[in-house]
Amino acid sequence: WVQIVHFLGHYEGYFWRQDPKRAPGDYEGYGFLGAGKNFIFNFDPIEFKDPEVRKTKLAAEIANGRLAMVALMAMLFQNGTVGTTGPAMWLPAA
Repeated sequence: WVQIVHFLGHYEGYFWRQDPKRAPGDYEGYGFLGAGKNFIFNFDPIEFKDPEVRKTKLAAEIANGRLAMVALMAMLFQNGTVGTTGPAMWLPAA
């Protein structure tokens, strides 16, 4: 756990430093949705020049993220009430 925490802390502190001149979450060299050139990937980031296209795609990404959070909370609720979220809930024990 310590290695994971240190790796993520270094990654956020070194690669994802926020530039006050840029929009929140818009990191230099990472392009659209955080994909781009870093020590893992080495490709030119996708950039959308049209602000309407960028706004639409960001809104879709936020909506998908919210849907994923709701789905995860539903799975946690189901696991807490029924006891499982897997096939054991539907298939009889052999």
